[in-house]
Amino acid sequence: MELRSWFEGVTIEEVDVAFLKDFDSNPAQMIEPGNKVYSVRGREWLGFIVGGIISTKEDDGEFFGPSGLISEAGK
Repeated sequence: MELRSWFEGVTIEEVDVAFLKDFDSNPAQMIEPGNKVYSVRGREWLGFIVGGIISTKEDDGEFFGPSGLISEAGK
C-alpha cells in the first residue's frame, strides 16, 4: 500500500497488476492469489492498494445489529 493521509479529489478504481510496474517498492512481487490492485488518485498524486475485494453495504439497521457484509455462517 502506498497512500497519503490527506487527499484532494480522491478516486479509487480496480486496475491491472501492470499498474504497479513504475513503483520503486516493487509491490507486484507481493501479489498473492486472490489479491486485487486498486489505484488511489488524488490531485497531483498517485498511489495504490494491494489487497482483497472492497465491499460496502449501507442499511438502516441498529448499531450493533448483524452486518450485511458478514454471513451468519461466517460467525
